[in-house]
Amino acid sequence: MSKKNELSIAKIKDVDEIMKYIDLEWKKDHILSINKDFFNFQHENGENINFIISRNEDQKINGIIGYILASDDLKADAWTTTWKVSGNNGESMLGVRILEYLRSMGHRTVMSVGIGIDTIDIYEYLGYSTGKLKHFFIPNIEVNTNKIGSIPNWLKEKTSFDDKKTKYEISKITSEELKNGFPFELYKSRIPYKDWNYFNKRYFLHPVFNYEIYAITLNGEILSILVLREVNFNSSSILRIVDYYGEEIPFGSLNNFFTKLMVRSQSEYIDLYCYGMNEDAIKSSGFIEVPENSDEIIIPNYFEPFLKKNIQIYFYIDHSLEDSRIRIFKADGDQDRPN
Repeated sequence: MSKKNELSIAKIKDVDEIMKYIDLEWKKDHILSINKDFFNFQHENGENINFIISRNEDQKINGIIGYILASDDLKADAWTTTWKVSGNNGESMLGVRILEYLRSMGHRTVMSVGIGIDTIDIYEYLGYSTGKLKHFFIPNIEVNTNKIGSIPNWLKEKTSFDDKKTKYEISKITSEELKNGFPFELYKSRIPYKDWNYFNKRYFLHPVFNYEIYAITLNGEILSILVLREVNFNSSSILRIVDYYGEEIPFGSLNNFFTKLMVRSQSEYIDLYCYGMNEDAIKSSGFIEVPENSDEIIIPNYFEPFLKKNIQIYFYIDHSLEDSRIRIFKADGDQDRPN
């Protein structure tokens, strides 16, 4: 019987070895294997690195799981990212043990966005709930030629822009204004609970992507946070809502705002991947659900490299899907990152 592999939380000194392991065992030239600055941005946590690593009796890494925390809470909700074990690790259930080690650290929630459809049975066997994000979009009826997505004319003809003003104010916000103005503590029960530290690092300080962060306010009170990213490709552009946090009713009054954004940027459409959000509010704001397996309506998800195809995004979570507190968005975990 082989000696048991030793598990531990990674330290800063382990980074180079983890990066090499990702390159050899996960994916050649993956951004986490070639860009140390980005690796540290995503996973550095004080003296620790947010990875659980397994070492064999020769002290070589033979298994890893990365994770990202949604807040600075001691029991912060955690998204898992890179989960891989070597084939010759000498322990048939090493991958499961690494995942269970992470769960034993006391995180309120362990989940992941972007799991492979072929792994769903494994997660369900381990007792996790699985599901998929819904995908919505609003076409820009003032764009005649689509170079990114496929949107039939009949659909554009059925789409109308709402020119009614909303009672809410929507404006870009700084990190400091968000810190001082948004009542994060009111959303402690939300799954995942995201604090100011998360928003500041994830969006305001991102080293590669430029995010637009908006505050939705009423009578000077910030009710919700909206995060957008513009994607440029093939001499065209689209807008993506990658996160939304706070009260959801105001979202239903934002069609005029989304319209102006699309017209201003000449974007083909604006899209939204989410799970658990108020669908009445989504549809009231003009969003249409992307039909599955459609060749006529295509709203791509992958741009690095580009793939003109509708993509389903699956997730797992260690809560029942009947839990109404769950909200999942496109940028959760490491889904919205450069490749």
